[in-house]
Amino acid sequence: MRSKHNEPKLATWQSRTTHFLFGSLLGFLLILVPLSYFTYFTPEAVHLIHYMGSATFVLLCGTLSTVFGDRFLNLLTALFESMPGS
Repeated sequence: MRSKHNEPKLATWQSRTTHFLFGSLLGFLLILVPLSYFTYFTPEAVHLIHYMGSATFVLLCGTLSTVFGDRFLNLLTALFESMPGS
């Protein structure tokens, strides 16, 4: 008989939802920098495809953080911290 302590810990829907939300938030913050730059300096050059690409990137970050968990969130956080500050 196997003990319950040796069974692998499965992710719950709450932890997957939390990972998705954190991944989407970090993806949104990463895409907000270039999108706000282009919107401020060249508003006529920003089209619907840019907004659709941004939404796709945010959803992709959320999905990848749901699938890969903390490994992907740590990678996104490292990428976010490596951005130059003012």
